[in-house]
Amino acid sequence: MKSTRLARAMEKGSRFGREELESAWQNAEVSALYRLADAGVRVPVPYGCFDGVLLMEMVSDGAGHPAPRLSEVDFTPEEARDCHGRLLREVVRMLCAGLVHGDLSEYNILMDPQGPVIIDLPQAVDAAGNNHARPMLERDVANLASFFGQFAPELLESRYGAEIWALYESGELTPESELTGMVEDDDTPADLDSLLREIMDAREEAERRREREAGHDD
Repeated sequence: MKSTRLARAMEKGSRFGREELESAWQNAEVSALYRLADAGVRVPVPYGCFDGVLLMEMVSDGAGHPAPRLSEVDFTPEEARDCHGRLLREVVRMLCAGLVHGDLSEYNILMDPQGPVIIDLPQAVDAAGNNHARPMLERDVANLASFFGQFAPELLESRYGAEIWALYESGELTPESELTGMVEDDDTPADLDSLLREIMDAREEAERRREREAGHDD
């Protein structure tokens, strides 16, 4: 019943509908943050929602200033390979905890003195309960390869996303699984329509998040 009221409210664009949706996003992000922290994933510590605002630990650069985004950091080839490998481990830990980030890129990863910290999790999905979890996981991993490939071009040819999902699907994935970046080709035709829908949904979610952040800044 509550979901029906929420859907109707959102259709009308009512203030109630927007508030309900924002509350659902916030609750989902808090739940994901606690779940991932328990699994050893480097995420900010959440403190809760107050007056519609999610409060969490500030990720610092070590000098008391906000940590830079990954997109703002330059790497040597060796540093790029190391940081890419560390983030793949975070992706694997997330998946072992049953979650896929769904919007992972250089813009929602912060770099503190100890390494990368993953942020922005309201769109995280349950790996076992979402039909689009695989393409979302593979897109997350492809985004990492695309960014770090600027500094270490060989990463552009890697296939870690497909490898990670194959291990997960077979029940063999653990946080310690050794990854090679290679996987045998699957001749099954891709469901391009579903993938396109998922990409469009992710874009719409990102746009709604930007609108929320702009509203909070006002």
